[in-house]
Amino acid sequence: MGECIAYSNMKQAEFVETKQEEWAHKWPHKTMYYNVIGVCRTLSTKEVRKALNLAMTTWDLEIDITFKPAWYDKDVFGGGASNLTIDFKSSDEDDHFRERPSVLAYAYFPGQGSVSGKVIFNNDYIWTNNGKSIKGSKAMANGWIENANPDSNLRTYNIINVLIHELGHSLGLRHDVTGNSDGADVMDAYYGNDRKDLSERDIYRARLKYPARIFSRWSHYGRLKRWLKRAKLRY
Repeated sequence: MGECIAYSNMKQAEFVETKQEEWAHKWPHKTMYYNVIGVCRTLSTKEVRKALNLAMTTWDLEIDITFKPAWYDKDVFGGGASNLTIDFKSSDEDDHFRERPSVLAYAYFPGQGSVSGKVIFNNDYIWTNNGKSIKGSKAMANGWIENANPDSNLRTYNIINVLIHELGHSLGLRHDVTGNSDGADVMDAYYGNDRKDLSERDIYRARLKYPARIFSRWSHYGRLKRWLKRAKLRY
């Protein structure tokens, strides 16, 4: 299958060391296209696309690459030639999830041939726009689970947070292995529902690999960051 980076919901499953070794390759393009090619069983395609737009904008504000949704350029791409793709597979469909059931999603780096830029989500999990728990009765009513205690609280996972993390891998960033695994960095190796913004270290690492986006007025950058933060909270 080649090297991929998996995102787990189990903190103890990740190895932490003190020296950061970055992936050697990066994308050469100034403009990159992204698309949703699979179906999420708990969110509509429209909701996934909106989350993906917000996640891509998170990186777009920091590095000098223009990211465009391919679904607006169907005459050119036909939905199949995007640089970055988001797919959903269950453990019945994907060996990686079958062998590692705690993995939420995994992604491939640039420079890995035909699999470069692929992000695959574990469709066995309940994906939502906020990561808040839901009642078993609601999950059964929505057809997300067959049997559950109606009064139980079932865990869900915030798709925006995981998208931002996995897209970081798609751009060539490994897990942050500096030892600061306190959830402050998006590229930390384990899931956290309370982080939707890139840390200073996330931005620093991305800008070591790609040129920084330059704004004629940095106050505009600040306004865009505040707008993006509000948009994520409203999603």
